[in-house]
Amino acid sequence: MAKKPQKELGGPRKMSLGMKIVVGVFAVIMALSMTLPSLTQIFAGSAASAASSSSEQEPEQSSDNQSSSTKEGENKAADDAKAQEGKDDPTANVPNNETLKNLADQNKDAVEKFNKRLEEDPKNLAALLNLGQTYMNWGSSATYSSTTDEEKAYSKALITKAAGFYDRYLELHDSDAARVQRIMCDSYAGDNDKALKELEELSAQKPDSPVVLVYLGMMYAQQGQNEKAVETYKKIAEVDPDNEYGFAEYAEQGIASVNSSQSSFQDLTNEKLLGTKSEPTDGLPGAIANQSNTSGQGNTGMIQTIQ
Repeated sequence: MAKKPQKELGGPRKMSLGMKIVVGVFAVIMALSMTLPSLTQIFAGSAASAASSSSEQEPEQSSDNQSSSTKEGENKAADDAKAQEGKDDPTANVPNNETLKNLADQNKDAVEKFNKRLEEDPKNLAALLNLGQTYMNWGSSATYSSTTDEEKAYSKALITKAAGFYDRYLELHDSDAARVQRIMCDSYAGDNDKALKELEELSAQKPDSPVVLVYLGMMYAQQGQNEKAVETYKKIAEVDPDNEYGFAEYAEQGIASVNSSQSSFQDLTNEKLLGTKSEPTDGLPGAIANQSNTSGQGNTGMIQTIQ
């Protein structure tokens, strides 16, 4: 019988299927182990990029939040300031009096208009003068219609505001008429003695000023000092002999009426200078202010209210 040839020692052997699978898995594991460092770097880079992007967005969000907070803070500050202004301004709330409410409505537009001009130019003489005039006429009319303590305090506050605007005007420009009207604020606020004393002092400084003499004569008449009133009215005729501003004519009527009742005399004053009869408290301030031809200049110191 022939013998089967023997396999050579060390020759190639066929790998079983199980061994092939083990070797394949081992190769994959080895490949993955070699690539792990680079994968780690890739993942780390991605994480850093994401963190960087997040950190860039956070300041933007923080800036937007801060801007929003700033605006909210500014709005709140403005609201608080407005509320505080209302508390500080005793004229902000009108008493429950129909006449006073009507007066407030009548003067609201003028006050807003001239206050707006002052916001644009705090040294606007015409705006200061008109606000002083507006508050004086408003306050004097309110005083005539006030009966309760609240109403009287409100009316006096209006006069105080008028005085404040006249003071600001006089700091920028001297004027006889403005000084006189500032003095009359004291009279309308209830201190006639102080107003008379100040008018006498001003008349001593300005003996030839017809506007000062007009008010001084009126105050003497109001105080029942008829002799002094007549003497003062006579001086008006001397300094205004040509009746250039109507003062001489007023003085003649004043002398003729000085012994009449105060109400009749006041009606005469208003009818003569304003052309219409009005409440006693409207008086001369508006009349003289509206008879002017300058904005606080000239020998007479007359004031023109500029719209």
